[in-house]
Amino acid sequence: MVSSIQPVTIADEGVRLRRVTRLLCAVVWVIPAVLAALQLALIGDASGTQYNVTTALLWQGASWMLWGLWSQVVLTLVERVKLDTARILPWIAMHVAVSAVICAVNVLAIAWLDHVFGAIGQVTSYAFAVRVVLVNHLDFQVVLYWAVVGAAYMVEFVRRYRERDRAATALEQKLASTQLEALRMQLNPHFLFNALNSVAELMEMDVREAQRTLTRVADLLRLSLRSAGSSLIPVWQEIELVELYLQIARVRYGQGLDADITVDPSAVDDMLPSFLLQPLVENALKHGLAPGHPDQTIEVHVKRHGVMLEIIVEDNGRGLDGLLTTSGRFLAATPSVDGLGIGLTNTRMRLTMLYGDRYAFRMSNHASGGCRVEIRIPVHDR
Repeated sequence: MVSSIQPVTIADEGVRLRRVTRLLCAVVWVIPAVLAALQLALIGDASGTQYNVTTALLWQGASWMLWGLWSQVVLTLVERVKLDTARILPWIAMHVAVSAVICAVNVLAIAWLDHVFGAIGQVTSYAFAVRVVLVNHLDFQVVLYWAVVGAAYMVEFVRRYRERDRAATALEQKLASTQLEALRMQLNPHFLFNALNSVAELMEMDVREAQRTLTRVADLLRLSLRSAGSSLIPVWQEIELVELYLQIARVRYGQGLDADITVDPSAVDDMLPSFLLQPLVENALKHGLAPGHPDQTIEVHVKRHGVMLEIIVEDNGRGLDGLLTTSGRFLAATPSVDGLGIGLTNTRMRLTMLYGDRYAFRMSNHASGGCRVEIRIPVHDR
C-alpha cells in the first residue's frame, strides 16, 4: 500500500505558522474581554453602577473582539507590505494612515456600545459618549494598534528566519551528501586500477587465474554499485566487499597472505560508512606487507562498545615509518596521513564530514612489528 503522506516543506511550515498566528490574534482578545466583564460585574463602572454578567460579557466582549477583526487587517498588511529600511518613510506613512482609520472607527464603535449599554451613568447622548471615549480611550487604541503591528512583524521575522535557516540547513546537507559521494567514488577507480594491474600481470602467467580474478573484480564492482545509493551500509555488506578484495589481493601477495575477519554478532547489522574497511586493508597491504613473503597476516575486528562501533585493522608487517603524534582525537603518523595515500586521507575526511568530532581514529605500531588502525564511530539506528 502506497502512503499518501507528503513531506512537510518549508513553505508548508510558513503557511502553518501564519494560520496559527491569525487564530491566536483572533481569540486572544477573549482574555481582556472576560477580565473587563468581571470588573463591571463585581466592581461596576466609574459611577458605581454594577451590571449582570451577561450584559457585561456582551458589552466588553463586543468592545474587545473588534480588535480580533483589526488584527486580521494588520496581519494582512504585514504579509503584503515588507518592512524595508530603504522604504521606511512610505511604510510609516501607510501604518499611520491605517492606524488613524482603525482607531477612529473603533472609537465610534465603542462609543455606540457605551451609549447602548449605559457604561457611563451620565450619558445622555451618543455625541457625549464619543467625546468621553476620545478623551479616555483614543491613546490606548493607538498603542494597541502599534502593539499588534510589532507582534505581527516579530512573528513574520521569526517565520522568515526559520525558512532561511531550514533552507540553509537543507543546502548544507545536500552539499555534504554530494561531497561524501564524491569522496566515496574516488575509491572505486582507486582499487579498480590496482585490481586490473594484478589481472594484467596474471595474463602472462596463468590465463585461467586471471579470468577468475577478473570475475571477482566484477563481483566487487557489483557489490560496490549496490551500495552506491547510500553513504552508510550494514557491517555484513562491508565485510563482503573486504573478503572479495582480499581474494583479489592474494593474486599479488600469494596464498601466504592470511586474513582473519571477526565480527561481533551484535554488530552485524550496524551501519557504517561504505568502503570504510577496504582502504584500511589496502593500506595494510601497501605499506605493511610485501608481495610473496610467507606468514603475512591481516586481522579485521568489528565489535560494539556501548553506543560506539569499533573497527580494528592490524597486520604483522613492517609498520609505519616516522614518529607517532597525538593531535586531538586523531593520532597519526608524521608527517601526515596524507602522505600515506588517498585511501586513509579519504577515510578521515569522510569520517569528519559524517561525525564531526564524535569519532576517534588511531594509528600505531606494534612493538613486535606491524601496524594497528583503530576507528570508533557512533552506532547508527538499524
